[in-house]
Amino acid sequence: MENRNKILITGLLGAGLVLLFSLFSGNGGWYGDGTPPYTIAEGAVRGEVYVSGGHGYTGENPYLEYFELPSGEVRYARLYVPVWNYDSGDSIKVTVNGKELALMKDPDYVSAWGTALYCLNASSSLHTGLNEVSVFSENPGGGPYGITLAAVCENSSLSPVRFWINEGNYALSYTNKKDRVTTAFEDTYPGKNATLYTMLVAGTEGEKDELYFDSASIGSDIGKSAQGKYFDLYSGSVSSENSESILLFERGEEGYIHPCIAVLVSESEANSEFFKLHEQKTGKKANIPLPVIIICLLACIAIALKFRRR
Repeated sequence: MENRNKILITGLLGAGLVLLFSLFSGNGGWYGDGTPPYTIAEGAVRGEVYVSGGHGYTGENPYLEYFELPSGEVRYARLYVPVWNYDSGDSIKVTVNGKELALMKDPDYVSAWGTALYCLNASSSLHTGLNEVSVFSENPGGGPYGITLAAVCENSSLSPVRFWINEGNYALSYTNKKDRVTTAFEDTYPGKNATLYTMLVAGTEGEKDELYFDSASIGSDIGKSAQGKYFDLYSGSVSSENSESILLFERGEEGYIHPCIAVLVSESEANSEFFKLHEQKTGKKANIPLPVIIICLLACIAIALKFRRR
């Protein structure tokens, strides 16, 4: 019996190590810490910036979301589709108002254990009023956390606004020992009556995270699945007295949370209008951090010990 137990334990450990190797080297593996949010688009226009989204992970396929755009010309629009359980070979098909926009096989940003973010330019596909966005996901066991739209709508009858649209996908978790990440907005002063929007995924209600703007606390437990399961789109008023404002996401008690989008909109005192699109950053699959390896090895040992006691 003792020899049989030793053989069983050795087999379990061997299988665990094989699984560990396959997770780290092949499909379904570790995709790294990710990309901290950075400014992809900024400008000053007469009009307004529309930010909306929802409605959490549901497993529905296709996944539908509706957006009511204000009057005016859509100068720039960026659709964001965060997806759970991404694996190599998965894809999404995005349709806007009944017309297929894109078939995307690779996400723009992916981190941790397959938390992915797809980003699509939808400037010419949206219009004033109600818009329907549909996402069909080829992702066994996963799917969208939600759909978010950030759209710059020009309207000459309105006051000028200054805006920054920041995007990325950074894994804050206990496994990779990442507790905080920042994103910057340049040339924020002078600016009045500013509104901040942030999109986070994988947050859990009751596990308090923290959000700071220019070192001032502006929220606790932001990632609490307020807009749906594991999906949060926060908005709130902020003020800046600096030429560069810093937004800080702090993991706190959260096991996992992914800051993805940050949009800042403020009144503009400048007379000139401009629009600037920055180069998109690309991430690479990273080496496994030591804490992740240790946790997985400990899990394999725990399984073996459990069977040894039987």
